[in-house]
Amino acid sequence: MPDQSFAIREAELTDRPALSTLAAAAFAQGVAVLLPPEMRVRADAARFNCFFATAQGPLLVAEMGGVPVGCALASLPTESDPPARLLGLWVAPDAAGKGIGSALLAAMEEHLLGLGVQALRVRVPSGQLRALGLFRRRGYVFQDAGLRTEPVLEALLRHSVLAKRLTARIDVAA
Repeated sequence: MPDQSFAIREAELTDRPALSTLAAAAFAQGVAVLLPPEMRVRADAARFNCFFATAQGPLLVAEMGGVPVGCALASLPTESDPPARLLGLWVAPDAAGKGIGSALLAAMEEHLLGLGVQALRVRVPSGQLRALGLFRRRGYVFQDAGLRTEPVLEALLRHSVLAKRLTARIDVAA
């Protein structure tokens, strides 16, 4: 049986093309199935490459055997927009169900906590029950719902907004 372990690290500029392809494939299996066909075709690797190129916050990548299998992108808080936001969490379709999304989310929370961020918000497209379940299991609480601009397609979609206060883990020695 092949090794199924993965490592998470900060993405580098050279990772962006592979992450753009990965994110487009994950999007096609997730959010895109909820969209009309004319919108689906717009969610390609080139659009994700532009999205990653203009992003200002941390981008983490999960790898298996040196191959990217997932990534997470967040924006840092600003004075005009205080909560940090998880802008995206994408797992390659053939790597889904292996805990990569949960591990990426935990790593992003820890990374942001190390930067002094106290809370993280995420917008989950309505109908993405698997994603909603992941965030609920990780302690995110529902805050709001409504139409929000999806950042990659720049289109209005129904979203649920969830948030979590970030706290340091306490390890108790046995």
